[in-house]
Order: sequence, then C-alpha cells, then structure tokens
Amino acid sequence: MVLLLVLVLGYIGYLAIALGPDAVTLSPADWLRGERRTVEPAALRGAPLRTAQGGADRVYLLTTQSEHIVPLWLGLRRGARQPRHLLHVDLWAFAGASAEPAWRKRLRTFEDRGLLTFELLGVDGKTLWLFVREPIGVAVGDGSVVADGARLEAANPSLAGKRVDQTGYVAFGVQGLQLTLNDATQWVVDGATLAAQPREAAPRRAEGIVVPAYDGSYASQFQMRGLPIGAMWLGVLTDEEAKTLQAEPVVPGAKPGERRGAAADFYERQHVPGDLTVQPRAYRLWSAKVARVSAAPRGWSKDLPDNWGKRDAFSNYALLPEAPAFLRAGLLGDGRSKRPFWFREPDSVLILHHDKVGGAGRLRLTRVSGPAGRVVWDAALPLADLEAAMYGERTVVFVGTEPNPAHDPRSEVSRETHEKLVVIDVRSGTVATFDLTAESVREVDPAAPRAVTPR
Repeated sequence: MVLLLVLVLGYIGYLAIALGPDAVTLSPADWLRGERRTVEPAALRGAPLRTAQGGADRVYLLTTQSEHIVPLWLGLRRGARQPRHLLHVDLWAFAGASAEPAWRKRLRTFEDRGLLTFELLGVDGKTLWLFVREPIGVAVGDGSVVADGARLEAANPSLAGKRVDQTGYVAFGVQGLQLTLNDATQWVVDGATLAAQPREAAPRRAEGIVVPAYDGSYASQFQMRGLPIGAMWLGVLTDEEAKTLQAEPVVPGAKPGERRGAAADFYERQHVPGDLTVQPRAYRLWSAKVARVSAAPRGWSKDLPDNWGKRDAFSNYALLPEAPAFLRAGLLGDGRSKRPFWFREPDSVLILHHDKVGGAGRLRLTRVSGPAGRVVWDAALPLADLEAAMYGERTVVFVGTEPNPAHDPRSEVSRETHEKLVVIDVRSGTVATFDLTAESVREVDPAAPRAVTPR
C-alpha cells in the first residue's frame, strides 16, 4: 500500500512537472481517459446559408474545431507519449426565428490541421452541398450525409478516379453542384438522384437553388445609400452632402454668367447621391423626387434621334422630420444586392448604425417608417462587425463578431473576438444571440442543443 501511494504521488509530481500549470486543469474525465483533451473554440468556415427548403426556416453554419490530446499515462509501446491533433468539421443548424440551435452534426474528423478550404456550397432541393476536402451532400432537414465522393462515383462510374477535389474544381451555381474532372470536362450533379450529366446538357434550375449569404468582413459592406420607391428616393445623407445636393452643381473654374456647356452637363449628371462610403459622422434620413430624363446633351434637337438613354434627375430634397441622426449609418442590405431591405406594415427600412466611434463602438439597428421618419424600434446588437446579413419576412439574421473584454492570452480556449449568430424580430425589435465561440467549447455531446442567450 505504501509503495502504491509513493508511486501515485510520484506520478502526480511527474505530471506537475511535465504539464506545468496545465496540470491543475485536469478533470476527472481526463484522469479516467488517461489523457488530457483541450478543445479550442469553433472557427466559422465560409459564409452561412439560410433556407426553409427542409421544412423549417434554418440557418446553416460550417465550422472547424481543433482538439489537442496529450496522454497522461506512461505507455510501454513506442510513441505512446506522442500528442495527437484532431480537426473536427461540424455542420450547425439554427432556427431562423430564434437563434436556437436545432442540431449539430460532426461530418468529419481529421488527424491534421491542414489549411484547406471548407465551405458551404449551396442547396439543391433538399440537399445541402459542402466542400470538406471532397464534395459532401447532407439532408437539410436533419444533417444526415446522403452523398460523398465514394457515393458519387458509385452512382456515376464514369467519374471514378477523375474527380479533382481542389478549390476551383468543385463549385455550385444555378445548375447545382458542378465538378471539373481531371480531363477538363465539366459535370453537374442532381441533388435528388446524384446522377451526373455534362454541364452543357444540364438545365438551369433557378428553382430550388439557394446559395450562401454574401461573405463580408465589415459592417459598411451591408450599408446602402438609399432606396428608390417609385418616383421617390429615400436615403441617408450627412448635413454637408445634403447641402451640396440641394445647391446647383458647380463647374470648377467657371466664370459667372458663362454659357453652360459639356462640363456643366457632366457635373449635372453626377449631381446625385452616389454610393455610400461610411464616414464617422452623423447621417439623417432624406427623401427626394426622382425623374427619368433624357441623357442627351443640353440643347439636343428634338428632330434628331435620341439614343442617349435615360438618367435620374433628383430634386426637392426634404429631411424626414421625425427621424433622429444616426452615427456611421446606412440602410441595411444583404451585401450582394444594391437594394436595401424593405418591410411592410408599416412601410419601413432598417438603419444599421453605430452607438459610438472607436473600438468600443457597437452596432445598432433601427426600424424607421415613412413618411415622417418615425422610429418603430431601436435595438442594440452585440456585434462590432458583420460577416453576413440574411433577410427574412419576420426576422433578419446576422453573423458577426464582438471583441471579448475577458480575453486571456494565456488560455487555449480564449479568443480576442467572439463569433456570434444574432436574430432580430422585425416586428418587435427583440434580439436573440448565440455565442458560437463560447458555446462550442462546452463539454457536451456535439449533437445536443446549446443554450441561447436572449437580449
């Protein structure tokens, strides 16, 4: 008994020396397994995707997660003390109405940390295609794997041994999953049957095809200048921009009373609200009348053919009196289209803005209705920057980041910024948040649901 106690104490002392400060973090599960496991926070790979084609409104995220395994016991076989590094690839599904996780599926685990591309490709009917070192298809309803490289070749023997599982050779578009083989031929795979046919013979199937959201890096990529509404325009302007647009365009160097010429026509055509470059200034909501007029030069004879096309002429700028000023603001859009989101009952837009400038600033979202600019609701978002904004009739879903004030650089599981999924109800302005960085390191079954933090 004494000898056993000495051996145990000696081994604990050995672990304290070998593992250093990490020895005190060993859990009972570590001791039972005979190894110390450290799981790092999940990292989002590629853009998210939102669709209801599985029977429910879902948001899908693909993540990779590193796990480090250090054996605790002194093994007798050679190499038993060698640490192992695993890379887990998980697909998450969240409710688009609440940010609640529906399920999490572990698709692959690799014993390396190769910096390869992992991404959601798109949805074809009820099959979600991904690129995880090979094309993988899963059912959008429950995440079960319905296709991979082996199954594709079994369904299409002509593809066997010819796939090029590299970025650029596995793609997704309006025809569905597209594969370029090593003989440079291109094939399209049907998501329902897995049957492949030459791309030139495959139909274009816009129906049932859903692509991932726009993959951005900054909030400004989702802020738009304005929205055309029939013969009206609604948009954001700084006081300086509004003053310039309300005045007649000025030709540099023109003398008083000088006859207007081509230069004046050029500056008049440019005298419109241009694309938004967000500045650290206050913006207000303005309206204007918009008329489509001939782009022909001034004085162009009506007897000559008018092949100059049309241009927009803005006039009657008016400030929406009830709308407040917004800091670093723009109309919210999805980043891919130039048209901002528009909602009914009441007719309104969403203004994405900041509560303050600098690193401590956070995003806010305000719903504003016309015609006077009444604020329907104003909500704080737990985000400093955006990576995706996904439209829904009842909710808008954001994926973005927020700095972590409790970051500990000595911790393997601490991160300077946290990746978050945020859902905001368009009618009420209520916000629900899922902290992917924090929740992904909890020691629970990857298939089990996670808690959602309401705000």
